[in-house]
Amino acid sequence: MTLDPVNTDRYQVRRLVVHLARLAVFVSIIGLIHLQYASSSARVTAIADLSVDQVVSLFPAAASLAGVASDDGRMAVSDADGKSLGYVVQTSPESDHIIGFSGPTNVLIGFDDLDRVVGISILSSEDTRDHLLEVERNEQFMSSLDGKSRDEIGRVGVVDAVSGATLTSLAIQESIIHRLGGEVGSLRFPTPLSLDDVKVLFPNADHIEPNAVHAAVWFVNSGGDRIGQVLRTSPAADNVVGYQGPTDTLIGLDRDGAVVGIAIGKSYDNEPYVGYVREDSYFRSTFDEMKLQQLAEADLYEMRVEGVSGATMTSMAVADGVVEAAKKHREKVELEASRPKRRSGFQISVHDIGTMIVIVAAIVIGSTSLRANKRVRIVFQLMLIVYLGLIAGNLVSQAMIAGWAKHGVPLQMAPGLTMLVIAAFACPLFSKRNIYCSHLCPHGAVQQLIKGRIRYQVKLGHSVSKLLMLLPGLLLLWCLVVTMAALPFSLVDIEPFDAYVFRIAGWATIAVFVVGIIASLFVPMAYCRFGCPTGRLLDYLRFNARSDRWTVRDWVALGYLGLAIWLSTGH
Repeated sequence: MTLDPVNTDRYQVRRLVVHLARLAVFVSIIGLIHLQYASSSARVTAIADLSVDQVVSLFPAAASLAGVASDDGRMAVSDADGKSLGYVVQTSPESDHIIGFSGPTNVLIGFDDLDRVVGISILSSEDTRDHLLEVERNEQFMSSLDGKSRDEIGRVGVVDAVSGATLTSLAIQESIIHRLGGEVGSLRFPTPLSLDDVKVLFPNADHIEPNAVHAAVWFVNSGGDRIGQVLRTSPAADNVVGYQGPTDTLIGLDRDGAVVGIAIGKSYDNEPYVGYVREDSYFRSTFDEMKLQQLAEADLYEMRVEGVSGATMTSMAVADGVVEAAKKHREKVELEASRPKRRSGFQISVHDIGTMIVIVAAIVIGSTSLRANKRVRIVFQLMLIVYLGLIAGNLVSQAMIAGWAKHGVPLQMAPGLTMLVIAAFACPLFSKRNIYCSHLCPHGAVQQLIKGRIRYQVKLGHSVSKLLMLLPGLLLLWCLVVTMAALPFSLVDIEPFDAYVFRIAGWATIAVFVVGIIASLFVPMAYCRFGCPTGRLLDYLRFNARSDRWTVRDWVALGYLGLAIWLSTGH
């Protein structure tokens, strides 16, 4: 029989159009979830809204908090007598882009008055509940930064992750390091430099910009060319006091790093003493032509630096502040050069490599005659259960999909798991094979191994089967509602996958796991057929011979999209 080329072409076009429509529905729902989260202002608690109860775990004697947070996000903590105990900062929103298994975590960090960590606590988290609880129960992890200064936190890099909650604990570490990685702004001189401030040292300057790495340094430009830079003595010298208070001084450096002069900025010292220093050009030329390294090592006594007549204490405090700022800036530059590199770019762990090897093996076995080899199939299924499930804990779940839809894909934190998800969704989209469900899911492998192992098998009637087949779709609907409406329910409870990381699994997850396995002993692949929302989603996206037909499932998917649109409007 000869096929009609025209009808064949129409079939192929129709199948492609319908398949792309299904994909568009799925992508639209994911996009709506992301936009819903991005537009929500309720997910981040402003530090100004903190209560005393939330900081008592870090400061047991805490009785009050400052009414307003400082410019750099600090909230001062005091005891009942008004004595300062230290301050707290939170990682959100600066570190919200760092996600763990399924979302970011807002961490409260307490510091004493010497800028050393007294402890950390979890304020809120979008990550999976069981992973977060495992981290909070790990005292070694939660106290790993105690007693460390900000600079020491930057030097220690990433400490040991919590077993069973690796992505969550790594993300928390990264969030803290990122939040504390920048320099602390000055509380005494919080106002940024203006062009007029800099023109005292560089009259031709027409543009200034802050150094992204060192907050006390500003670049100076003229006509599009960089002509020098300015180093502020604040906050490095905020504790260098003259007659009555500190002075913010600007150190001008040319393109070769040599001092072109100093300028006196705002001061807490007394007038007219500050004015005398501003007007004394001889004193202000004290450090001219010195390189920053020389300035950092300067000995004012050996240099025979004399203060300004009538303002000795103020002027000598200015000179001390210049040397102190140069010294601290040099230390920071050296620290930056010696600091171990934190996670950046695409970094791969042993488990990531192992996961990728398993993915390649699954695609090869699923696409060739090897899938019919019983011995190969059993060995590979055991490897999936032991390695991908129990050791790596890499399984695709609704909790993970919802979390990634809200916050983005954590490619840097979890490249192996990311590749697994790509394989799970790409194979059904571009082929007729659902590789994940048949050859990559550890839970599916368990059911395949136990299939038919007992004599007594339950044969379900057609009506019962059709009724049970509705359950995965209803669970997908529940996942959509919980995610879009931000309901206080954990999606890990409706699937068995966290049970493979048994150290963190909750009772609901374990119950789903046990019931699903017992059911699969009597009804082949019972959980995959009648209980798995993730498998149903992947099967819906699978490109198959009947992809040219718009079915009831497609109308249901459109209904889900309509519901997502309705929920996104705030209903």
